[in-house]
Amino acid sequence: MNNIPNFIVWYKLPSNDFRVYNYCTKELTTESVLAKFVMNQFEYITKSIQDKTDEKLIEYNNDLIRWRNELIGSQFLKVPFDYFDNTLVMPIGENVHIFEDDDGNQIQKRGRIFYRNHSNNIKTFVKKFIKQHYKTFDPIQHFEEDFYLKCNRGGVMYGDIGVYDCWTYDFKFFYPSIMASKDYHIPTKTGTISTIESIPKKFKFGIYNIQIISNDVKFNKVFSFSKENHYTHYSLNFVLYYNKKFNGDIQMTLLSSKALIYDETTLTTGYDLFYCWYNRIIELKAEFPSNKLVKKLGSTSWGELQTYKTIVKTEKEIINQNYKISFGFDKDYHIKKITQKSDTDIYHLVPVHSNLYEFPLRLKAFITDFGRVRIAKIALGNIDDVIRIQTDSITYSRNVKPNITNFVLEKDKTGTFEIVNQRIMKPVDI
Repeated sequence: MNNIPNFIVWYKLPSNDFRVYNYCTKELTTESVLAKFVMNQFEYITKSIQDKTDEKLIEYNNDLIRWRNELIGSQFLKVPFDYFDNTLVMPIGENVHIFEDDDGNQIQKRGRIFYRNHSNNIKTFVKKFIKQHYKTFDPIQHFEEDFYLKCNRGGVMYGDIGVYDCWTYDFKFFYPSIMASKDYHIPTKTGTISTIESIPKKFKFGIYNIQIISNDVKFNKVFSFSKENHYTHYSLNFVLYYNKKFNGDIQMTLLSSKALIYDETTLTTGYDLFYCWYNRIIELKAEFPSNKLVKKLGSTSWGELQTYKTIVKTEKEIINQNYKISFGFDKDYHIKKITQKSDTDIYHLVPVHSNLYEFPLRLKAFITDFGRVRIAKIALGNIDDVIRIQTDSITYSRNVKPNITNFVLEKDKTGTFEIVNQRIMKPVDI
């Protein structure tokens, strides 16, 4: 545990520069780029801009070491997980690196060191425990991605502006629990563009171009509309459920006969893929309830598993190598983003004709939609008392005491509060 390779912690300034603390040198500096630090790099993420101070950055550095040491000593991990581990060397280049094993013996490795950050640590942890047959899933195609991007991919957002006595309940590990659910399904094969002629009695697994119109106040409280009128079967079957159970009159109009549909015989459950991983996360959370790395390994994993496989090229390299690029998916490479380094533009490119994603897991659009339906059904149980919904939490105007696993009272958002808008609620001193 005492063998700590050098690392930096950092946060972004309003100027787009970076405030950096170096573990070994103990120096605080402001940098225009982070690439000069060839070492582990961990972003200090905070909800409040007031916490972006030098003192908090140094405190975060110390917390990281403590949390890392806790993980190494966990009784639930047969093979310790070292958040700072630099002993993995990729077979790229001829550089020689010397490491010491647990007995103090020197080991030489040739190649490029795999430096750690939050993102690749989360993916590495998932890889340790996910069922390995995910590697056999079909690569995600750009026409599938086109459908995903037209869906609403956020959580349910609702706020009844005013001052209330509030009781807020929050789902612990909301998305991780969905990932490991027997009711949540993941396609293993490429979807097909199919034709539908009318609204079915039940929607098959897929994404459809349908307009939803509602004047129902209770429905609108819990439903998230898509600006591009594309919905997964989870949302559309929820509309059918609402109309039947609550005598609703939510209108659905088919805007296009083309739908992205998956063969339901080729679906696998989230439980099958992620249950082992989810159990490790729950065990670690019980063992180290205040360890924020455990929370990060669990709560942000669903987003990290949806990251594009990218290559990085300068503008000069793109021109010299004749790369065909666009912001859409109609060329060889999709431009994910453009950043600046010194005096040149850096292009982050996604190869369109191979795997778009690092993981061939069709989570995008589906996991958030499944989550919205889960929250919506809970909210409908006491809909007249619901005054705020934010993704995985519901605020009520009285204590309804829902008896739902992992849906627990959030004490710091219970009391007298002003609901300012869908996102913000402020405590009120009485």
